[in-house]
Amino acid sequence: MKKLILFSLTATILLWMSCGQQADVDSMLKNAESKDKVFSAIMDEHELMTEFTTKMMSNEHAMIMMQGNHDMMGKMMGDGNMMQMMEDNPDKMHNMISGMMKDGTMMGQMMQMMNKEGMMSDECMKSCMKVMADKGMSMDMSMKGDKSTSTKK
Repeated sequence: MKKLILFSLTATILLWMSCGQQADVDSMLKNAESKDKVFSAIMDEHELMTEFTTKMMSNEHAMIMMQGNHDMMGKMMGDGNMMQMMEDNPDKMHNMISGMMKDGTMMGQMMQMMNKEGMMSDECMKSCMKVMADKGMSMDMSMKGDKSTSTKK
């Protein structure tokens, strides 16, 4: 009887200890199969995907990577997806626009596109560029196929 009680107590303690162990995230992500399962779980669950997206939007490195990925940005902006996101979450929209306004290169490119599409006059663009330069923002105005405003007089 004592052996049965001792065995049961030992088994219970071992079971309790094993349930409390934390998964080692680094080793889990090194395994391609478990990493794929984690990614699939996030993508397949709406709440997890929303939480993941929110974390990405608040992470500077993630935002830089997303902005550098033109295919992804095109897909996000296409079909009214970006407008829908802005309507659904004004805080995200404000954070995104604030981040974009701090990026001189992105602002320069947006102004150049607006100028090309006739939404911004040459004078307005020059004025904006002067204000940005006065604030110390460097602007990369080199976009393929766009007219350069630096040659206009």
